[in-house]
Amino acid sequence: MTRPGSGLGQLGLWLHLRGRRTDAASLPAIPAGTGPALVVHTAPDAARAAPQIIACLTRARAGLRLLRLDADGGADDPVVAAQLLDQARPRAVLLLGSDLPPALIAAATARRVPVILAECRLSAADLGWGLQALMRRQLLSQMEAILLTDMPSLTIARRMSLPEGRLSMTGPVSEIREPLRCSETERASMAQQMNGRHAWFAACLPQAEEEAVLSAHQAALRRSHRALLIIAPADPTRMDALARDIEAQGLTVARRSEDEDFGDEIQVLLTDGPTEMGLWYRLAPVSFMGGTLSGESDAMRHPFEPAALGSAIVHGPQTGPHATEWQQLSGAQAARQVRHAEDLALAVTELTQPETIATLASNAWTVSTGGADVALRIATRVAETLERPERQPA
Repeated sequence: MTRPGSGLGQLGLWLHLRGRRTDAASLPAIPAGTGPALVVHTAPDAARAAPQIIACLTRARAGLRLLRLDADGGADDPVVAAQLLDQARPRAVLLLGSDLPPALIAAATARRVPVILAECRLSAADLGWGLQALMRRQLLSQMEAILLTDMPSLTIARRMSLPEGRLSMTGPVSEIREPLRCSETERASMAQQMNGRHAWFAACLPQAEEEAVLSAHQAALRRSHRALLIIAPADPTRMDALARDIEAQGLTVARRSEDEDFGDEIQVLLTDGPTEMGLWYRLAPVSFMGGTLSGESDAMRHPFEPAALGSAIVHGPQTGPHATEWQQLSGAQAARQVRHAEDLALAVTELTQPETIATLASNAWTVSTGGADVALRIATRVAETLERPERQPA
């Protein structure tokens, strides 16, 4: 493996910078004040993580002066990058995401301004022999610290022979979501009615998946005759037709809209649609996330909703707009993925053991709340650099 900082990598960087001189970009405003300046460049893949990290930074260091750049903010213009660093005299540069703006990194290196890379994912392409890959390795070799999101990225960084002391795996900064609310009085009353029954929840269920869910519940009833299925239809206008379909399968149904009781003789509780999701996630130890079997993205709820409320998650192979979150849950063994209707039936029947449910739910809760810890780790590492005496240019 070619070591980072090789001659070919330096050549690739020189050629890149040579072709990037332009007068199109302008300098961002430099905040007034006496606190240390920090240049923050945010790549598109870190846009959601940046607010949490920046919030932690501003809490950790009073008077911090932030200069924020994005992919179009002149960070890859050698003239603009040099002028920005000369005028702002930042104590450090923080790069968020997997993009490596060559002009900004080169200007910071020339001025001995430490560069910290966080929320970064590396790929197998970074180990290639083309000039682009060699240039990225050259740029990575100039980082003071590289905070990676996952173990595969850490493995790739080690294969590049980057200094071990500069590498750490923080995990990703996951989106923090406030837990959905519900009436505690209502929850306690309904929990009493359920009387210890095993319940599972089909969240925002589209019509295309109704048959699969009802078949899975038939299997669950063969395992536990008191099992209860709670359905929140994605389309509330499907309520009457869905109730008829449930009864046609020989299942007894109660409707939330009619305020009907659901004693042991009721096998399916049909809710008013996606209006009381916080209540159902709290009541059901297991939640199946609608839309993930059929790929109907309009029906898909955020997977951290049940995760934050202690419900074990079952989902199909379609991730829709939440691919990153599903990947995080999968990596932490915090959700059960099913491929088709038969898999769903098997998963629902298996997830009746309290220990299995508790493990999934606990892992999911850790993932859904872990973003705050990761953001704090990144902010702490940056704050330590900001406290060091300013380096003089070589």
